[in-house]
Amino acid sequence: MSSTQRTPATSALGPVSVVESLAGVLRRHILSGQLADGDLLPKQDELLARYDVGRTTLRQALRILENEGLVTVRRGRVGGAVVHVPEAADAARTIGLVLQSRAVPLDDLGMARRRLEPVCAALCAEREDRATTVVPHLEAALDGAEAESGDPAAFLRGNTRFHEAIVANCGNETMRVLLGSIESLWSAQEPDWTEDSAFAAGHEDRLAAVRGHRAIVRCIAEGDDAGAYYLTSRHLEAAQAYAVKVAGDRPVQILDPVHGHPRI
Repeated sequence: MSSTQRTPATSALGPVSVVESLAGVLRRHILSGQLADGDLLPKQDELLARYDVGRTTLRQALRILENEGLVTVRRGRVGGAVVHVPEAADAARTIGLVLQSRAVPLDDLGMARRRLEPVCAALCAEREDRATTVVPHLEAALDGAEAESGDPAAFLRGNTRFHEAIVANCGNETMRVLLGSIESLWSAQEPDWTEDSAFAAGHEDRLAAVRGHRAIVRCIAEGDDAGAYYLTSRHLEAAQAYAVKVAGDRPVQILDPVHGHPRI
């Protein structure tokens, strides 16, 4: 069979190579939900027969998907291609690499968060089902943060869960992915300032942050989208002013500065 006959993906833009066409078909299977995270692609012989391609073509198509982070190819007796469904953290890592390569300062990332998270808080308040789908998650995160207020690092983790819950439950999937990436990047910077002496000694400040969060939750519970937006914006302005002061002008980083291990 000729390469032209083998290639189903031809358009006005020109022919697509057999390798790219096969990678596109397998990619659609993953992104459409036909394959779940952790599933294995069909065995190599089955794929070869189904798509009538050679082993080299299949290997190259799988390499494309592996470079995209959609599969991990395991070799050996228990080999196979393991599926990875993309998540916000994957987008966060890619965005982080771009920001780090451009030496984007931390406050630039913080500004994006300050502008977008209040929108998510307002969206949470607009949800008709907020009493069951939003408020319980926020209150659970707050209860955990308050209980851990004596431990700066544990409190910070609880605080992060609260902000992530606002984004995760806003009801807009695009905002969840975009701002979820920003939240992941921001939280990856936080270990740099958890050992700051002022932060460690600021138990009352941490309790004040919890009270501020509870005020945001009240607005959301009452359906006050304007109030939720305003309080979230004001809270982030204050919290990030402290973070940027501690971190200085250091650019966004996604690699551990000591060991080189990815934080995201």
